[in-house]
Amino acid sequence: MTHEKEIAQFRGSETYKDTDGIDLSALLEKAQFLRRGEPLTYGATPLSRARTIQQQLDLALDLQQLTYRDIPEDVPMEIIGYVHATFVTRFHNRAEANEENYMGALNVHTEFSPEVQEMFQRGELGQASASELLLTRQLLGIRSVELACLTHPYGKRIEDLLPEMREAVKDHVELLGGTYYDEPETRYRVKEIVGYDKGEEKLDKAVLMTRKRTMGTMPDGTIIRERSSFVLRLDDKSPFTKHEISLLNSVDLSQDDWQDKLMKLGKLDEVAALLLAMDEFSYAIPISTTIYAYNPETAQAIEKRDAQLLIDKEEIFAKEFPTIAAVRSGEIETVRVSKDYGAMFYSGPAISSEQHSKLFEN
Repeated sequence: MTHEKEIAQFRGSETYKDTDGIDLSALLEKAQFLRRGEPLTYGATPLSRARTIQQQLDLALDLQQLTYRDIPEDVPMEIIGYVHATFVTRFHNRAEANEENYMGALNVHTEFSPEVQEMFQRGELGQASASELLLTRQLLGIRSVELACLTHPYGKRIEDLLPEMREAVKDHVELLGGTYYDEPETRYRVKEIVGYDKGEEKLDKAVLMTRKRTMGTMPDGTIIRERSSFVLRLDDKSPFTKHEISLLNSVDLSQDDWQDKLMKLGKLDEVAALLLAMDEFSYAIPISTTIYAYNPETAQAIEKRDAQLLIDKEEIFAKEFPTIAAVRSGEIETVRVSKDYGAMFYSGPAISSEQHSKLFEN
């Protein structure tokens, strides 16, 4: 079955529009010969959490075991517990976010052919390749979609599976006309403080950090990014000196820019980059790596649509409940009165005689 219109919509480039006779079936057939992950390796999170909840719960239990086995001897128990807990939290948060993005798409499934809808369903069940997920993102108008994810606590499976995951996604991106950068733009960010008690105001255990790399782009402007999470130790056995830890503790954590100040004072990005490059996984403890596709234009369109939906909802509410809407907008003062109107009793903001008549008319 030929889907030139759908493919042209995906490509969005002049060179692709000049190509005749391309069909979606042939494109996806080529993708079948490329590597793809499985749930227990680096398969993408399902787009539908509702349809795969038991599968995902079982998978989470299996992957949790990696956070308990073969742990470096000098890692403190509090950090071990945190690595386990943050994996569980981030696993389920990622699943919820992926489904939320999918449910908030601009377009609906029924606008497409049965073959394309089958592709969407594979994405819902976590069975789609990166090519299919990229097509699904574009055709449905999804803000962001996960393409692959690898859980690798303490560096387990990194050597074998992370390079394979990266190459697999790259192959799918290039199949669909995307481009990868020779030198990805990289940014580090502090996300949380491990074992921090606001009452103690002492930072001496670890921080959760992320490394975000911009890997490439698709013809339609979709950005391919890789996000890794890891725990950077700050305890007395970490590479940081007492003076450096003291500087970190001088940061006012109640301020909005505390993350940037920690990064700058401790040069956390430089230290983390060096430790990760040297595979010092007992000091910079890897947790997981996700590759996803994000389209800023689609994100803006969704934001605009949602804002309009909110306006429409308010307008409908105002028509159905004018008195309440008037109170909300300040047109009617919120001075409450209580009066006995014969067989009925009214308690609420002051209303006019006309409003009273409408309120109690039979």
